[in-house]
Amino acid sequence: MNLIRTDAPDARLSKDLRLLQETSNEYDHISFSFPLEEECNCCLLYENERLLSALIAFFTDSDTMECYGCTLPGERQKGHFTSLLKELVNDYPDCDLLFPVYENCNDGIKTLQAMEASFCYTEHFMERSIPVSAKSGLENEKKESNDLTISSHKNSDDQICYEFFKDKEAVGMCSLDIQKKSAYLYGFEISKPLRGQGLGTACLDLFLKTYTFLPADQRTKTIYLQVSGDNLPAVALYKKAGFKIRESLSYYLY
Repeated sequence: MNLIRTDAPDARLSKDLRLLQETSNEYDHISFSFPLEEECNCCLLYENERLLSALIAFFTDSDTMECYGCTLPGERQKGHFTSLLKELVNDYPDCDLLFPVYENCNDGIKTLQAMEASFCYTEHFMERSIPVSAKSGLENEKKESNDLTISSHKNSDDQICYEFFKDKEAVGMCSLDIQKKSAYLYGFEISKPLRGQGLGTACLDLFLKTYTFLPADQRTKTIYLQVSGDNLPAVALYKKAGFKIRESLSYYLY
């Protein structure tokens, strides 16, 4: 066995990590990915030229690290992941380790339970399809509702900020990160003094209508977002707007 520690995996190591995650995803029926774009601590366990197990962690604050671990399906329950975990704990003995795991990944859940990690919270990934054209029954709708109006400006080529106004006063905002085949909605909020008046539903509806009416080459086929499973009003709001839960991640603290 050969243990490799690095904070900057080279092309070969990155290729091996992608192969490990693809093999595991096919076996576990999930869409797990290592956070290689982060400034991270990588613990990799090899047998000859084959990557058996990997644990990658990065700091989310001064005393907490978010950790992503994965072991080849045929090499599980052999102590490989435990060896990597011990390495990380030895280096950061006073650091809390936060592990996200897909709710349908039985091996991952069993591993965290065996570690006696504590469940913290669940994060939902929600998704909504955008009609191919505006001819979806909305063609006669206007980009305003209940005296609400919307404006937008680009922060960059792939980031757009939207603001909502009622009687010309700002009442809320959201942002959109444009990706290749989808767009990520984040930062949706209504001004605190105005919450509980139905503005969340109205603003989200206005945003979706506005986005649907964009020319086809300026919008994506889907919009997705993340929301805490503890935030029941937000989950209900997004479901009402047509978003569906695609997958859920549970977070465990070790």
